[in-house]
Amino acid sequence: MRNPNAQQHTLLKSLGLHVLPGALTTAAFVTLKPLLDSGGYPPLLAFLLAVALVDLPVLLGVMLVAGKKRNGCISLEGVVLYRDKVSWRTFALVFVGAFVAVYALMMLVGPLSNVLAESVFSWLPEWMFLEEQVQYQSYARNALLVTFSLQLVLTGLVLPWVEELYFRGYLLPRISRYGRWAPLLGGLFFGLYHVWQLFSFPTLFLLGTALAAVVWWKRDIRISIALHVFANALMRLMFLMAALAM
Repeated sequence: MRNPNAQQHTLLKSLGLHVLPGALTTAAFVTLKPLLDSGGYPPLLAFLLAVALVDLPVLLGVMLVAGKKRNGCISLEGVVLYRDKVSWRTFALVFVGAFVAVYALMMLVGPLSNVLAESVFSWLPEWMFLEEQVQYQSYARNALLVTFSLQLVLTGLVLPWVEELYFRGYLLPRISRYGRWAPLLGGLFFGLYHVWQLFSFPTLFLLGTALAAVVWWKRDIRISIALHVFANALMRLMFLMAALAM
């Protein structure tokens, strides 16, 4: 069902608005990494700085510019859509059901991501595989505490919130003319946005499609925000706890 309040984007424009922030973030990540090597910090810190300095400003900037153009002031009114509020009972049921279903499906496609990482993307340097905990064993505990604490705040709490506003609240309704195919397209483009970890594309595609489908179904962006923040924060908290236990 087409969203009557959203000016539709062409597929090429939507693809560009999805992928460009990830491409710029990846370029910043690769550029910053050598600069931090001498400080004794893991490459993850370079990525987090790229998120803070590039990814978040670009995602927020695109939405704020659209808001300025639409409303004549700094506002997300009419820019971030799907603001219908379901009941708290429905919210809880959808949240739990979606989390369990997505977790189970991600466990199924996880091996495919591993195959991609070991075959198609085996040429990448080991430091780009940021979730491989083996690479962190050579770093000082204090460096890991600083890095994983920042990770928890940035990619555990702030980034997933902003990503939901941008990808599901701003971009998804602007390809709503594709009807039920829109969440699938949104999931595909969301996977491609993660240029720095395309070896995890199957998992990211599934996650993006599931979050888009939930928002498309209930028209309540709060559900996908809660799901994304909860999943990311839980994983990042585990990394921090592992560092504390070292």
